[in-house]
Amino acid sequence: MGAGGAGGCLGGLLAKAGNNVSLIARGEHLKAIRANGLKLVRPHSEFVVEVDATDDPAQVGPVDLVLFTVKTYQNRHVITMLKPLMGHETSVMTLQNGVESHEQLGAVLGPNNILPGAYWASSHILSPGVIVEDVEAQISFGELDDTESLRALDIRKVFREAGIEAEISLDPLQVLWQKFIVLSALAGITSAAQTRPKELLKYPDARRMFCDAMEEALAVGLAKGVNLSDDLVQESLKYIDGLPDFQNSMHGDYEAGRATELDALSGAVIRLGKQIGVPTPVHSFLYSVLLPHKDGVP
Repeated sequence: MGAGGAGGCLGGLLAKAGNNVSLIARGEHLKAIRANGLKLVRPHSEFVVEVDATDDPAQVGPVDLVLFTVKTYQNRHVITMLKPLMGHETSVMTLQNGVESHEQLGAVLGPNNILPGAYWASSHILSPGVIVEDVEAQISFGELDDTESLRALDIRKVFREAGIEAEISLDPLQVLWQKFIVLSALAGITSAAQTRPKELLKYPDARRMFCDAMEEALAVGLAKGVNLSDDLVQESLKYIDGLPDFQNSMHGDYEAGRATELDALSGAVIRLGKQIGVPTPVHSFLYSVLLPHKDGVP
């Protein structure tokens, strides 16, 4: 559901491995996939795969697994559109940015159907029907009740057979927060500076602000009772330093004048911090700087 950078990449890999995949897309991207197939350009290879694509989930009907990969600002309108895809044993894996979407999905579709997950990668639409994967996908997901279920094992097997690195987490909320702490800080600071991480983090003041923003989000997570390491900020900085040059999706959206996920990232740090009394001055600054163009440039 949402065949952009993340959904298109995963859908293409799953389809290439012989799975029965349907992509929910729209506009010129949908037209191109229908006409020419989906092209995926990876760091060391590329391929084109024929795959069913539509803008109407009702044309697909009930499925085994929904990968929920739309932008978070679309949730209010899109979550109810999933209902035609839901059968008696349908699972919905949310791979969205942020830490709130599993609750939003569960409120509409039932919490037992939802598998929270984190998608670690860098992929984007290069042109209609063409996805570029700069950093190869890794997925961590699991059950909210801290079990290793049969459905989770089945899903992991399907992903791994498609060449997608996937692991089951017994604490998926921990995984969500580990990604959220890094991404909320990185998306905010790179978007505000309009500079990619590789270049921006050469500057000591920018590195300090990045770490301070991560520390704020970490403090919020710890106050909410999430099991997080005290060393997470330094571990995350080392991880980002080790990646090839890339651009996170929110920075790309700001650069292109599109709507952004600011409310689900820095906005969520501020919102959750206020709920539990944790100050978030760096994220408040980044949010204020980025707010005028949060919904895109007309």
